[in-house]
Amino acid sequence: MIQIVRMKTAKMILLAGVLGVSGVKGENWAQWRGPDANGISKESLEGITGLETAWKAEVGLGFSGFVVADGRVFTIGHNGTDTDTVWCLDAETGKVVWKHSYPQALGDKYFPGGSTGTPTVDGDVLYSLARGGELFCFEAATGKVKWQKKLIEDFGYDMPSWGFTGCPKVHGALLLLNAGDAGLALRKEDGSEVWKSKNGEASYSTPYLTQREGTELAIFSNKRGYVCVEARNGKEWWRVKWLTRYGVNAADPIVEGEQLFISSGYDKGASLLKWEGQGKPKSIWKNREMKNQMNGCVLIDGFLYGVSGNEGQDGTGLKCVALDSGESKWTDTSVGQGAVMATAGGALLVLSEGGELMIGQASAKGFKATVKKKVMEGKCWTAPVLANGKIYCRNGNGQVVCVKVGY
Repeated sequence: MIQIVRMKTAKMILLAGVLGVSGVKGENWAQWRGPDANGISKESLEGITGLETAWKAEVGLGFSGFVVADGRVFTIGHNGTDTDTVWCLDAETGKVVWKHSYPQALGDKYFPGGSTGTPTVDGDVLYSLARGGELFCFEAATGKVKWQKKLIEDFGYDMPSWGFTGCPKVHGALLLLNAGDAGLALRKEDGSEVWKSKNGEASYSTPYLTQREGTELAIFSNKRGYVCVEARNGKEWWRVKWLTRYGVNAADPIVEGEQLFISSGYDKGASLLKWEGQGKPKSIWKNREMKNQMNGCVLIDGFLYGVSGNEGQDGTGLKCVALDSGESKWTDTSVGQGAVMATAGGALLVLSEGGELMIGQASAKGFKATVKKKVMEGKCWTAPVLANGKIYCRNGNGQVVCVKVGY
């Protein structure tokens, strides 16, 4: 059901029009991992002097991330029994603009359960995929459902062990979804099928778009590894075998030139591969120095920064690894199974598992937070988002905190 709670003219929220001394303006965060799908904001935090809580909200259980566009913040939460809700909040005040609820199992298999995927904004619409395979296309301003599909009933796919978690990815007129053996492509206007891969158990990363030899490509994960296909028709280019305990390949790959980086948790580790043309990528190195159980790394100046290790496991924390060699540079275990993103200018924005928000320059010599603030309690696995001068954080219990950046 849709409940319109509050409507007003959308406004772009700019922090005095300029962020910091660098002159980088605020920008929307309309898809998972940001404008370039690499976990790096185009906004700078240079000159930051402090963090101030702007507002708080409650959205329900889960670890869904945020997308931010046109003065609105979107996320998903669960009521703890049988219902999911897609939330649209006012970015300036945190008040509810609209919400849409639908039946959904808690799905608390070896974790607290609740929502896991993140919506996607594309112009004036919002796409949202539930763990049970319910796919919605909403009017972003009102919450009106334009169309909906069910990946299990409509396309014959089996549900992954922890549900469908990869976020919808817009590519031109297509909507790409991590479903089946190697993805599914729908027409974004009406949800009709363009191409589909065979049935199989998808894993949990978001479709990753890249290009080779003038061809637009998409990389999907399944329980046995990663598969690269042509985005327009699903034609396979290659697949890399990457067997992980429970079939969990959750972290998005990173492509840098001819290099392809993949990483998983459960003591699997990471690998850097060389990818040339349509041939199968070849291994450069493989080790257990970086183990991304949930969120992927950010790549800055040849170094990978990410949370390595499993939740509740000794030694888990924020880690730096050299991309070219796989050599570990340092680990900060105080972060635990938290999450990290980066900003223009090379700052790391870190939310610890215990709810401490920290900002410090990325460096292969170690992480030193120059600004920090305890913003919430509870289990914090969701990556923070910086958009239009505000930082959005949440915990597994569904508390959302919006933090205003001060200069």
